[in-house]
Amino acid sequence: MSELAARQLADLADMSGGAIQLLGSTADEKISTYSISLDTAGVVTAGSGISVRRRERFEILVEPSYPHAYPSVMVRHRRWAGTPHVQWGSVLCLYAAPSVEWNPADGMRGLIARLMLWVQRAAAGELDPAGQPLHPPIAYGSYKNGWIVLRPDLADLVPWRDLGGDRVRLVYAWCVQRGSRVDVLEWLTPLQVYDRVLEDGVASRDDQGRALFVAPSIIISDTLDMEYPATAAALADALDGYGVPRDTLLTALVRASTINKVLGHTVSGDSAVPAMMLLATPARRLDPGKPLAHVTCWHLDDLGSKITDLLQKIRPDNEQLATDVRELAEAWLGFAKVQWMIVHEARAEVTRRRDTGSASTWLAGKRVLLLGAGALGAPIAEQCVRAGVGALHVIDKGNVGPGILVRQPYDDDDIGYNKAERLAARLSRVREDLMVTASRSHIVTGILSEPETVLGYDLVIDATADVGVRTALEHARSSLRDQWPATVGAVFGHTAERGVVTVSLMGATGATHDVLRRTAIDIASNPPLGWAEIAEDFFPATPRTDMFFPEPGCSAPTFTGSSTQTVALASQLLWSALRVLTDRDAAPMTAVAIHLTPPVAGHVPRPLTWPNDVTMADHSGEYEVQVSSRALAEIRSEARRGARIRGANVETGGMLLGMIDDATGTVHVDAATGPSPDSHLSSIYFDHGVEGTQQIVDASLRNTGDRVGFVGMWHTHPHGPARPSDIDDAGMSQIVAPQGAGRRALMLILGGPPQAWSTWLRDGTPPHMYARVVRRDAGRIRTPASSPFYMTIGSTRWFPGGFTYPTAGAIEVDG
Repeated sequence: MSELAARQLADLADMSGGAIQLLGSTADEKISTYSISLDTAGVVTAGSGISVRRRERFEILVEPSYPHAYPSVMVRHRRWAGTPHVQWGSVLCLYAAPSVEWNPADGMRGLIARLMLWVQRAAAGELDPAGQPLHPPIAYGSYKNGWIVLRPDLADLVPWRDLGGDRVRLVYAWCVQRGSRVDVLEWLTPLQVYDRVLEDGVASRDDQGRALFVAPSIIISDTLDMEYPATAAALADALDGYGVPRDTLLTALVRASTINKVLGHTVSGDSAVPAMMLLATPARRLDPGKPLAHVTCWHLDDLGSKITDLLQKIRPDNEQLATDVRELAEAWLGFAKVQWMIVHEARAEVTRRRDTGSASTWLAGKRVLLLGAGALGAPIAEQCVRAGVGALHVIDKGNVGPGILVRQPYDDDDIGYNKAERLAARLSRVREDLMVTASRSHIVTGILSEPETVLGYDLVIDATADVGVRTALEHARSSLRDQWPATVGAVFGHTAERGVVTVSLMGATGATHDVLRRTAIDIASNPPLGWAEIAEDFFPATPRTDMFFPEPGCSAPTFTGSSTQTVALASQLLWSALRVLTDRDAAPMTAVAIHLTPPVAGHVPRPLTWPNDVTMADHSGEYEVQVSSRALAEIRSEARRGARIRGANVETGGMLLGMIDDATGTVHVDAATGPSPDSHLSSIYFDHGVEGTQQIVDASLRNTGDRVGFVGMWHTHPHGPARPSDIDDAGMSQIVAPQGAGRRALMLILGGPPQAWSTWLRDGTPPHMYARVVRRDAGRIRTPASSPFYMTIGSTRWFPGGFTYPTAGAIEVDG
């Protein structure tokens, strides 16, 4: 496509009125070179910017794959050598990210425009604006020379932090050899490295049998030229000009060789380690005025390594031999090439994580407990590791079977082995600084039977989709919820097209089991926009019978779906949970619905949220009672209405709707009703009638998919103690009697001293409350009275329930 480049340049020259001149071209099989002259008379030089003549000549190098590959631009002079973004003294670095910035459709017109912009910014000294990383010196490394990964920050070890101190500092890199790759694990001062090597039992290899060794690292306070030399002699001369004599270089290499020999390493043979040196200069910055070290690395060729080793072996009393070897070293420096290694930066001080600004950064440093390592848990585990968790412990008692390889990240070699252990082994290879741990124990009888052990984590993720685990987790955290870490639960739909993720913050009333129950209730009869498909998928009115059994025999039913679906759905579920965890205004409990394809109505479902319930211990000692904010608001509304219409001291009450969950030991109170029309309300008793009550209960069950039914009774003791009277006990005995509503029912009494009661009616601060689950076989059950309460307590003033009241006078009933 060089013809296209030539045509585009010719057209630009014809239309430019002399601003662009095409001077000539040459070509071979690999490259076509076009010489052009540009009118740069209007470019202004300022400060440290380059000097630009009225016209400047440039060489444009075009590959055969143009315009899909961007052209290179160079100059024939070296006037701009040493300038940022000028390589080899003559090649101009026009694009910081060519794959993004180069637009093939713009062709030569876009290239010339970019070149002129570069010249203008270079002349103004603005190629490295404040706040951006400085362009580092260029060292032309090659993977054939090996590569090095820098992990620890240099921080205050750089000499330019110490004003008035030495301009050059020598430190040692404590390294581990990994084949052709070397990792720097620590930076040590000379005193620190000597102390370490002289320790008894100092390790020469890590726990994986890889060699540990040291490499000298010279840090220079001056900014070097923009490209490092290719020969050892030129490098030594350059360093000498910055305060690092050749003798210092050789001495540093010899000392490192001595230290490594103490560790049991040589420069050749099976125990050989690289004879290498690191060089750091102030050539990076993330904040203006705060330079950070740019590190390069080179190692000696075989002859240089042997010379260094020979220098280390010379006895101090053999001065002549030492002189001869040093002369040999000087001669070697004259012709040896510098073997620059490829440097991979992993230092936090100079690199920016690619997930910066993402909600995933919430996971950084967190301790995560993951329950389940299947199609949902395994992808989540990997994303936690890559997000930078400080610890990850995975629990799953299942083994890898052939069928799961379709959609779970396991290999054929994993078949028959424990999922958690194989997943942990693989993920431990993702990051050198993280060892993922695993357990094959039973979750319910294991970690959830000792819930205090969970408190050491920052996040619990339930990815089991196992209702038994959910209820056990709910029960385990019930007495520790104020210390229990944030808990995320996730489930897939039966075709892996939809999912629901729940988030319960520390202190939340309920976790996944409870939040899914609330979700089912809220979307049962009149689901919010986007939730109808979720209701049909997860909470069908008729239990689903078309279950999928992947293997013959008594295999467990599962959902259908591919790896593409499960990974995408798991990712979106985790992402949604992290969005909630990073929201400062998040509700204690949240459920988010995820659709891989948009809902039929096209509405993206909004998250469902719930505030915490008011909780109290059941006085029978068996249950915890959780009263929802909705139920408490309904009770308060009726109490306020009664005080306004009937009088401040008249009791009122009604039914409690919810469910009793024996698996978690919880009584859920989801809603409350007021007194029925045939109820009797007075200042000394409350007698709930029956008119319309069954219709209310039936409607609640119908509208919530049989999840919210009659669970008990509530009534008030205005300005009085929240404890049951004999009349209250007798009333509950009727409810749990054989002809009553059931074998057990919750008795909830609300009261308190005048100030507490008035505060509740005024601003909603919960009053004193008493709760007890009354059983038919309980010792306190009394024989039902033969006649209604109001016929046995003498003459008193009472009011009917409902919304119809006597217009005048008191109603007296003589018992």
